[in-house]
Amino acid sequence: MSDTYPWPDGHRAGLCVTFDFDGESPLLWRRRDDPPGDVAELEQRRYGPRRGVHHILDTLDRTGVRATFFVPGWIAATYRSSVAEIHAAGHELALHGWCHEPPADLGAGELRDTLTRASDLLAEISGVRPAGYRSPSFRMSPEGFEVLAGLGLTYDSSVMGDDRPYRIGDLVEIPVDWATDDAVYYRYTGGESRPPYGAGDLYDAWHAELAGAREAGTLVNLTMHPWQSGRPARALWLRQLLRDAQDFGDLWIGTAGDLAAHHRDTAQGAAGVLDVPTDTLGWPL
Repeated sequence: MSDTYPWPDGHRAGLCVTFDFDGESPLLWRRRDDPPGDVAELEQRRYGPRRGVHHILDTLDRTGVRATFFVPGWIAATYRSSVAEIHAAGHELALHGWCHEPPADLGAGELRDTLTRASDLLAEISGVRPAGYRSPSFRMSPEGFEVLAGLGLTYDSSVMGDDRPYRIGDLVEIPVDWATDDAVYYRYTGGESRPPYGAGDLYDAWHAELAGAREAGTLVNLTMHPWQSGRPARALWLRQLLRDAQDFGDLWIGTAGDLAAHHRDTAQGAAGVLDVPTDTLGWPL
């Protein structure tokens, strides 16, 4: 099987810059039956939609990079002006549940209803119906892919079965990786066993990921959270990383939606490109 992926315009490798703009919604979902007695983590997470996203948008504006923001419907309803600002700045809005519900926690009908509600709201804010989805915490169910396709979505960005775009049923998969998720480095809410890594440490790790992708011809799909990567020092180091990526000259840089469209229209039939039927996704009997 060929290892050469046909990146747009003859580029050597690819970079997607994406954000899970989830704020406090994961905590609200996780503690829905047992609300915590204090507001410490809620306020920490609220930094994202209040301030972090604005530092992020400034970073993207300074570098000219278009990003994809995966937005829960609850966040869009609660912080509508911030979501409208993301769209006005030219970035892609995509789905991330209603209140950060993993598909495995819902039935197919519940998943369809929550995503329809979120899609309607994002379309109302932006005038554009979302084309893609990312599952909360990268937890995806086999049935989820069929629900996404049934809603008319064209891509997913939730699982890790390759390091290049591939097909899962009717959807293009823009794969993720825990090593390129900022939560692995930055998430600290007071009870973790180690302090967060410094911004320079993350820069070094992700610079190495870019080097590896350029060598292998693969994708780096950065997954960030404005309540974590939106802190000023972290945004500053992200700006440097993006400028480095641009200076390489051989990296295609674009949104998840743009890459999915490229794969669907020009790359999916290339030699060595995966095509995974949905009925092979579950646990084998």
